[in-house]
Amino acid sequence: MSASPVQSQTLQAEATSASVLSVGVQSAHPTTNFGWLTFLAEPLYLALRFLHEHGAGNWGWAIIAFTVLFNMLTIWPRILSMRSSLKMMRIQPKMDALKKRYAHLGIGDPKRAEMNTELMALYKAEGANLYGGCLPMLLPMPLLFAYMSVLRNATELRHAPWLWLADLSMPDPLHILPLLIIGSMVLTQSITPAPGMSSSQRLMLGILMPVVMGFSLWRYASGLSLYWVTGNLINLLIQLSINRSQMGKEMHALAAERAKICQRKNKDRE
Repeated sequence: MSASPVQSQTLQAEATSASVLSVGVQSAHPTTNFGWLTFLAEPLYLALRFLHEHGAGNWGWAIIAFTVLFNMLTIWPRILSMRSSLKMMRIQPKMDALKKRYAHLGIGDPKRAEMNTELMALYKAEGANLYGGCLPMLLPMPLLFAYMSVLRNATELRHAPWLWLADLSMPDPLHILPLLIIGSMVLTQSITPAPGMSSSQRLMLGILMPVVMGFSLWRYASGLSLYWVTGNLINLLIQLSINRSQMGKEMHALAAERAKICQRKNKDRE
């Protein structure tokens, strides 16, 4: 028994509706493969797309807005890291004196275990942690790599323009963003206290590393470079704020004192 024309039209309408609904559901989820960090990258991608569709209206501005939010969420681990570093800087003279007392012992001398025991007791008494400056900064790293994977692989960035950039999935043709990466990193490193570093080490950290980072991103997608520049500028502003705080002033004072001690030791060796 054949279906009536009305029934045929109804079935066709229902099939069309189901097809549209299926496409709509699929489009709500990313089809791009973000690698082994997909479980973290997908929520970040959806948040970035939400900013693009409900406010920014441009993928470049959406990247900037999301990077600002991303850095605000990860600012607390940075503060925890700096607090831990400050504690280590405060007890550095005591650590140096302790190590000097055991300096005459060989590496395999059993008495060096006493030095380690005293060091652990010193850390505990002062509330310091040898790895406290690193661990808080390691926690956001998976999110950072996931976000970088989004910017490298999101198909929506292809042919997406922003200011002078015609395609956020391609390198910056004018190389403005890589140069800004280098300049912002140099400025940030120059105002960040670096205790115990010689002038040559500070030069390498403050200039060589930013140059290497800038040139490594020279041929990367400009969307990724835009994220990096935005993050660097935020870090610069954060470091300027920290430097004006009591914690920042104390860190700079301790770093300057530490640098003088290192200079005196170098002169004595000469």
